[in-house]
Amino acid sequence: MNHKFSRALVVLTLLSIVALVVGCAPQPAPAPTATPQQPAATKAPAQPTAAPKVEGVVNRAGVKLPADAAPLARQVMRYAETESKWMTWDASVYDENWGDYVAWADSCIRPDKNYVPQPNICTKWETSKDGLTWTFYLDKKRVWSDGKPITADDFVFTLQRYARADYDFEWFYSMANIVNWGDVASGKKKPEELGAKKVDDYTFTVTTDQPTPYLDKIFGDLWVVPKHVVKDRLNDGSWAFDKANWVFGGPFKLESYTKGKELVFVANDKYNGPFPPQIDKIIVSLTAVETRWPAYQNNELDAIGGGYQQDLPPSAMAQIMASPELKKQLISWPNFMTYYLFFDTWNKPFDNLKVRQAFSHAVDRDKLIGGPLQYQGVAAYTMNPPGFPGESVKTLKAVQNYDPKLAAKLLEEAGFPGGKGFPKLTLYLRNAFPALVSSAEAIAGMLKENIGVDVTIQNLDYGIYTEKLRAQKKNKSGDFIFAMVPYEYDFVDGSNMLSPWGGCEKGEIADKSAAPGRHTWYSKDFNKLLCDAGAVMGDEAKRNTMYQQAEKILVEDVALVPIYHPIMVAMVKPDIKGPMFEPDKNGQVTWARHRFTSRESLIYRSTGTR
Repeated sequence: MNHKFSRALVVLTLLSIVALVVGCAPQPAPAPTATPQQPAATKAPAQPTAAPKVEGVVNRAGVKLPADAAPLARQVMRYAETESKWMTWDASVYDENWGDYVAWADSCIRPDKNYVPQPNICTKWETSKDGLTWTFYLDKKRVWSDGKPITADDFVFTLQRYARADYDFEWFYSMANIVNWGDVASGKKKPEELGAKKVDDYTFTVTTDQPTPYLDKIFGDLWVVPKHVVKDRLNDGSWAFDKANWVFGGPFKLESYTKGKELVFVANDKYNGPFPPQIDKIIVSLTAVETRWPAYQNNELDAIGGGYQQDLPPSAMAQIMASPELKKQLISWPNFMTYYLFFDTWNKPFDNLKVRQAFSHAVDRDKLIGGPLQYQGVAAYTMNPPGFPGESVKTLKAVQNYDPKLAAKLLEEAGFPGGKGFPKLTLYLRNAFPALVSSAEAIAGMLKENIGVDVTIQNLDYGIYTEKLRAQKKNKSGDFIFAMVPYEYDFVDGSNMLSPWGGCEKGEIADKSAAPGRHTWYSKDFNKLLCDAGAVMGDEAKRNTMYQQAEKILVEDVALVPIYHPIMVAMVKPDIKGPMFEPDKNGQVTWARHRFTSRESLIYRSTGTR
């Protein structure tokens, strides 16, 4: 398999972005030289005795921590998150509580710091000569927390469970092109007809409709479900609320869940995979975003930031950048992620290209970056961020540049001079953090000032937002015609960031609501390019050229108005150390989202500072 793509551009682009946005980003300080503690003074014994044996710190999973580890009672990490509806990835990806990546499930494959797929539960995999059949071999030692083995039956069941119409991430797995995926998801075929088959207890195969060179990258998100517990593949996720069903496959397990207050995870003593837990306990407080920075300053939280929820508002960032001590705790890195506005292009008024173009030229992205998004992003004009495979940032930047005079002219040509007669709009946000809400309000102000359009803001929780988004496409109508959402890469391949907009069409699309992707936008040419590129084996450059052509269609047709690519920022207490802070091959240190790096298995509390 070919997992290579040009990293030189990635390195230069991303490092330059960080330099521009946050100045000289602080690097982790070198670990201090350990100084042995002197024993308390005692009388010299009459006869020499052997030195006492030092056992070191061992957590409840039997993992011995590094020599400078703090006592076991201090091996606790405290985070804050927003409470969601469901508990597990197989119930919902957009509305699940924290903990899935470290506890409930573990993945077939894991990407490393350099995004290269690495063995996890699946110890090796291979493809047939025609590229249509993948065979995955499992680690025979891996078990669930109840001692039962993790088997091929679990993985086949997992894929069948993901292929269901009510699953909000079904569209993502459809990119794997697994035989009969769409028909199983729609109920036209039985789950046993899916192209995922058990060979023996520790081997399964996946057969695809066409060669899919990035399938192993998708399987970095193949989070295994315990078949012996869930049993019904159509269960909505309620199974995980029954404590009798608390079975875990990851390095940690859920000890308690107090609704509205906290989740407590502890090291899983049955875990025997490649990421043994170092920290002993994780406490996740379910609190509002605006309380987190004060809580961190008061030592009530040990780390904040680094995810979708930018927990550090502009005022906090200004305070951090002005304090040498706080800057030492700051970790910042560019992320492959895009926040964008999108439209229902199948209905008025956004079925008119000139209307969409007017909106794209009316937004001053630089003003947003210099205001509510200061230190936390760079202006975006494309879906693919700088340095991502297949990106065309320089080529496409001029397509949606800020030009308020052109915006007003286009809206007038569309029949709405000065915004006259244009319907009042609601801009929907998804569980937005304060700085994003401020950005949305600023965008509304720009639209009013530059093209005379009135926009109100409505910030929805994950569940309601997702239901409205899906209903708009399914029904091809509704009030969800203008919204903002982020998309963060799930795997580093030119196909991934474009996937929310389309993919391979299985036969003729008579009903646009059945088209691939998650949005009310459709382009047959775009889908063909994505599909054809995905079938190219062993030629990354050719594939990326085709993705560039596809993105050109996407941006020129204004399916979206890209707003910004985040610079992720996190504050982490200085006594937290471990392999998590080792830089990647490009010298970048991150506090990346846990699902990509098994972060909680790679940190511990020390007696010194990093």
